[in-house]
Amino acid sequence: MSDVLVFGASGNSGLLLALAAREAGLDVVALARPRRGDALKAAGVAVVTGDAFNPEDCEQALEVARPRQVVSLLGGKSADGRRVDETGNVNVIAACEAAGVEHALLVTSFGCGELYPLLSVQAQAMLGEAIRAKTRAEARWRAGPLTTTLLRPGGLSNSAGCGRWQLHDGADGSGAPLPRADLALAILALLADPAQHGRTLCVSGTPADAG
Repeated sequence: MSDVLVFGASGNSGLLLALAAREAGLDVVALARPRRGDALKAAGVAVVTGDAFNPEDCEQALEVARPRQVVSLLGGKSADGRRVDETGNVNVIAACEAAGVEHALLVTSFGCGELYPLLSVQAQAMLGEAIRAKTRAEARWRAGPLTTTLLRPGGLSNSAGCGRWQLHDGADGSGAPLPRADLALAILALLADPAQHGRTLCVSGTPADAG
């Protein structure tokens, strides 16, 4: 049995999460498409080759990993226009339900669900398609029987992490930009705190980091 199975681990934030989890001593498994798992393997992550667009690959990853918890950071669009934000995440949660996972965490985006009106007109025009796909994925995860946590980051940066972040409800906006390395640490902290499981939260940089 592994500690955590990560979907979307070959992308920027997902890779940093997998690396941080390994550094914390966790047994980590990740689903990665062919030729996308080298950095994960080098860090000691067990890689299951597959594609989240395929339900069978998601089920196989669960079968191999037998994880206590699952995290999905899936996002983006395929060459044929399908958004993994929705299709892949629906496949992941269905596989989690079938496997009886204890807890699953979905990383979406500030602006999902009831927060959409808080996005600027420009952000709605630029991100609307992705936000709507992520919102539908959130709804599917909420509708299931498993304990699921929804995490909505605001702006993310590739700056060096500082080990600080802020959890909030998003009512006052998206907050300060958050380094992806700190997003990874925030996710690990949420996984380790059962009191936070099942909540819908936004995460941003702390005010001290904004300037």
